[in-house]
Amino acid sequence: MSGGGIPEPGPAPALTWSATAPPLHLEVACGPDRHRLEWRQGQVLLADHPDLAAERALVALGGPQPACLARLQLWQEAVADGGFLAEWVEEAHLSAARLSWLGMALERLRLEGFHEFLRHLPPARAERMGQFLHRFPRPWLDRAACAVSAAVVEGDGVRCGLAPELVTQAVAHRLRRSFVDSIGGRLTAWGAAALVPLAITVSPDGGPAVAGSVTGPGRSVTITVGRGWLHQVWGAGAAVIDGHLVLALDPAPEAGSQATVVVWHRPEPATGDRPALASIEIAAASHDGRRWRLDGLDPGPPR
Repeated sequence: MSGGGIPEPGPAPALTWSATAPPLHLEVACGPDRHRLEWRQGQVLLADHPDLAAERALVALGGPQPACLARLQLWQEAVADGGFLAEWVEEAHLSAARLSWLGMALERLRLEGFHEFLRHLPPARAERMGQFLHRFPRPWLDRAACAVSAAVVEGDGVRCGLAPELVTQAVAHRLRRSFVDSIGGRLTAWGAAALVPLAITVSPDGGPAVAGSVTGPGRSVTITVGRGWLHQVWGAGAAVIDGHLVLALDPAPEAGSQATVVVWHRPEPATGDRPALASIEIAAASHDGRRWRLDGLDPGPPR
């Protein structure tokens, strides 16, 4: 405390995944008008409904529920439940054809009671999670999945008992794609990144680790990350920074963040099939309001 009795400011709070994820907007037909929902820093905001408490009171008294409030309620239920992850985990499952089929399956469930999706959930919950998948675009589903991941990792829990396993599966799928993105675009001379054998271990408590090579006849890579990677790194938009795969992110205010990144080193002389070996480096990372950047790491391929 300073001499004048005014408390000194404490340390600034650490950034969270939702602080650096870009905002989202969604237009909804609400009565005769078009209204906008906004996701910002982990919250869904209804700009065209300034007095939610009053509108909810009217609904409780038997009035019609505005479409915007129905969407907000569906979002909140999905984050608290987490059952939608079973469809979301593998991105291929949410193709346009799959979503079209889901719409028909929802109608069959409503009219005939025929339950043919999200079978690990009771029909009523499956219907709500199916509606969430069908009514929200992919970026919104991604944000909801990260919110569920954060709840699981932080011990708050969600209703779906399979959520921890589903989060682990989601980490493996998104990390594999991020690995390909990190080496496929800038290291084409090393061959097709998608063909490199990759073993991923998702550890509840262990630190990040990497080993292996992306070149040579015996190329293969093993990566270990924490279960929180899904929201702490991927959800924060930091899975690949300046061409480097990020295994962990220690977010701090301003420019004080640290990223644990994968760096590839080709021993001298860098000729023939000499392997490009993996190592981990800690680099300063900063977020300028639009994207993450690394300090002190060469974004180009090794020489």
